[in-house]
Amino acid sequence: MENEKKPDWKKEEEHLQECRKVIQSNLDSYEEQLKQTKAETKELYDNYRSGDSELHNELVIGLDWQSLLEKTLLKNKKAIKKPYFGRIDYTEQEDYSLYIGKNGIMKNPKEVLIVDWRAPVAAVYYDSDLGESSYYSPQGEEISITLKKKRTYEIENGHLEDYYDTDVIANDEFLTKYLAKNKEVVLGEIIATIQKEQNEIIRDTPWHSVIVQGVAGSGKTTVAMHRISYLLYNYKERLRQEEFYIIGSNKTLLNYITGVLPSLEVYFAKQITMLEFFLGLLEKNFSMKKYKLADILKEENKAFYKQFKGSLTFVRQIDEFLRQYEFNLIPTDNIEYHGGIIYSTEDIKKLIDTFPMYPTQEKMDMLNKRLQRKIEMVNEKEGEEKEKIRAEVKKYKQYFGKKNKKLDLIEIYKKFYFQLKSMEATSQIATVILEHIDMGQFDLYDLAMLTLIKKRICSTDDFSFVSHVVIDEAQDFGVSIFEVLHKIFPDVNFTIMGDVSQNIYYDTGMNDWKALRTEVFSETKDKFYILAKSYRNTVEISEFAEKILKKGTFETYDIAPIIRHGEKVSIFKENSEKEMLKKSKELIEQWKEKGYDTTAIICSDMEEARQVTEKLSTLTKIEPLPKLAEEVKFVNGTMVLPIHLTKGLEFDTVLLWNPSSKKYPMTDGNAKRLYVAVTRALHECHIVCCESLSKLLN
Repeated sequence: MENEKKPDWKKEEEHLQECRKVIQSNLDSYEEQLKQTKAETKELYDNYRSGDSELHNELVIGLDWQSLLEKTLLKNKKAIKKPYFGRIDYTEQEDYSLYIGKNGIMKNPKEVLIVDWRAPVAAVYYDSDLGESSYYSPQGEEISITLKKKRTYEIENGHLEDYYDTDVIANDEFLTKYLAKNKEVVLGEIIATIQKEQNEIIRDTPWHSVIVQGVAGSGKTTVAMHRISYLLYNYKERLRQEEFYIIGSNKTLLNYITGVLPSLEVYFAKQITMLEFFLGLLEKNFSMKKYKLADILKEENKAFYKQFKGSLTFVRQIDEFLRQYEFNLIPTDNIEYHGGIIYSTEDIKKLIDTFPMYPTQEKMDMLNKRLQRKIEMVNEKEGEEKEKIRAEVKKYKQYFGKKNKKLDLIEIYKKFYFQLKSMEATSQIATVILEHIDMGQFDLYDLAMLTLIKKRICSTDDFSFVSHVVIDEAQDFGVSIFEVLHKIFPDVNFTIMGDVSQNIYYDTGMNDWKALRTEVFSETKDKFYILAKSYRNTVEISEFAEKILKKGTFETYDIAPIIRHGEKVSIFKENSEKEMLKKSKELIEQWKEKGYDTTAIICSDMEEARQVTEKLSTLTKIEPLPKLAEEVKFVNGTMVLPIHLTKGLEFDTVLLWNPSSKKYPMTDGNAKRLYVAVTRALHECHIVCCESLSKLLN
């Protein structure tokens, strides 16, 4: 073979096989241990009695050990096919040669065979040029090194296919080779191809929030998932998987993410839509039987109301309302007792303002306890008997209000709108929204505000279970959502990924990052990153997509596609829908012959997607479309999807279905929608139509 002429080829082959022998020995050992542990656990379970606490503890320990062995066994099974993907040779105080893999593998209890990609030293592979460099230890100490070699391997089923020596890992030959493959292969190789700018985000500390603007195909979702894996690996003593929340804009995206996380050793992080997240926080305060969820302002003429709900003004108005409402709930008059003022208005208001993040009911409880202590002290000073003192103190137990009194959050929310209704600037907005509330109709933004009311007013522990929140496709949510999240989780840090050019919810979502960066988060403490390079699309697809964006009036971020060429985006103008279906069938079959696994037929909305699915499935194999949008799952094959369900996803090939001027008139919102559709494609994207083509595509 030509590759065998490379220097060190024989040594590298020998090393690979030695590693595989060690891994096979590990497998044999772990399989035997697992077999024994399962037998012991079964015996414990068979003898288990609920009253035997000692046996219960043994059973729990046995099950935990069994779970660990199963995960370790799986890790080694995967590793034997491809033990590592990289190598670094460097000098610290002595010379080292480290092989880097998807998982760390031990040669024995004290000796590392393969270094985990998440280990601090592995950052050198992704970030450093040859020569003088450094990395940070787990304790934060900077360690200086001299990097002598950086090598990347192609290994398939335990066989060395090729290797590359690179200065910086962004080696076009290596990277484009993998990007040219189908989607399944690309996903499998992503850890080996993480780029320097992506790695910086992944390895940033969890002690501040991170906001990432990433163009389509820049790897935002991938970076977010690897960041979770990295943080849980390196900060396991401070962060728990169960306290990580991954919030996506739709179920389809979350289902897609679910398939990636186990391979990154992330098993227990919660994956949830923003709507579900707020519903969970509200729990018994919002009855799904009594109320219904809907996009209550979906009509075109409701754009102004949508913009209001997505704005910071909205949150700050309700915040000020709650501040005043708090003073109405809590008595603030001077409290006279035994001829003197024992609690002044000034002192009461001062305490209320001193703890702005405390719920009102918690403040009530605090004030009640302080007042009771003051009553007690007065009576003690006057020499009253203990029994009388207790009786006096009891009278003031709930003077400022009851700590756990049930409050109707929706009634409080309505009072806010009644206040807005009385003001000329917001009267019309308040009137429209109140009408929907009276009909029991609420949207995401209503749920967010109800959650804020609950946090500000009610005594609750419902907000103490989150340590880190990752939000993907963040541009789909108005800045008001982030302001609420920041208020209800003031001590939680966020990883926020998005692309303002992909904001298909133009009226409510974010069209720039300014307000989020400067008014919600801190410009000095928190980090803002830009991922400008697109790894997904070919040059031809990327250039076509960029032309769409330039027809909008909004500011955009420059896109730098990696140099990978493919077919031009073709527009097939047919005479009828029947001919469109025939052309679609032809293209789908051509793509299958080329070996592509995933195809998306992208429609304007769910109704159109259902119609196309029904008609096209009589001609070729199409994945069925579930009745409910939230049940759509990403699968191999040909899927027909509305644009909004393709967000965050990618496919080998894309066919844009009949993007007419009627469906996509010349607006900024439609420019972003079509941009999203086109940029889902890894390799080929074409358009089929039988009506007048949208001017955004000409």
